[in-house]
Amino acid sequence: MPGGPPPGYSSTYGGYGTYGAPAVFGEYAGFWSRFAAKLIDGVILGVASILAFAPAFIALAAGPTRLTSCSVDEDDNITIGGTINAICEVPTGGTIAAAVLLGLAGFAAAVVLYVYYFRREGRTGQAWGRKAMDIKLVDANTAQPIGGGRAFGRYLFSSFISGNVLFLGYLWALWDPRHQTWHDKVATSVVVKA
Repeated sequence: MPGGPPPGYSSTYGGYGTYGAPAVFGEYAGFWSRFAAKLIDGVILGVASILAFAPAFIALAAGPTRLTSCSVDEDDNITIGGTINAICEVPTGGTIAAAVLLGLAGFAAAVVLYVYYFRREGRTGQAWGRKAMDIKLVDANTAQPIGGGRAFGRYLFSSFISGNVLFLGYLWALWDPRHQTWHDKVATSVVVKA
């Protein structure tokens, strides 16, 4: 083009961004760095969720028990009531109540953790994994953070659609020119090097 490229043109991104808006300047993150970031976030969220619910399971397994009449069939399935043919050890009412309360507290802790995760991802473009891999999630048109609501919607789409169609939604980043996954396209986002 005579006189150089037009304003907003980015050869790194191959031209203009979505819907004719200027492209985001920088370099798109590759598939493997995104995979590593997702793995790091998944391990952190998974371990934290297990730890949040662990006290409830421990209370149920280690709490006081009582003996009661029960029915055991030939496959060792236990039922209370029916033809009584055994005596079973079951948790007391107090043990069950403690496990339920600890389970609710664990659920609340997990919700707080996920809300923190989506707010951080929405405000900075980086949760723990992307921070470790030095990449960030941004709006495909403005290069600004996408906000917690869009980050949550993007996560839901990735969980229910991108990951459940033979992982094709994730693998799409391998051949997409902007390394976008299906959930990136839905959320109008890209992942770039920080």
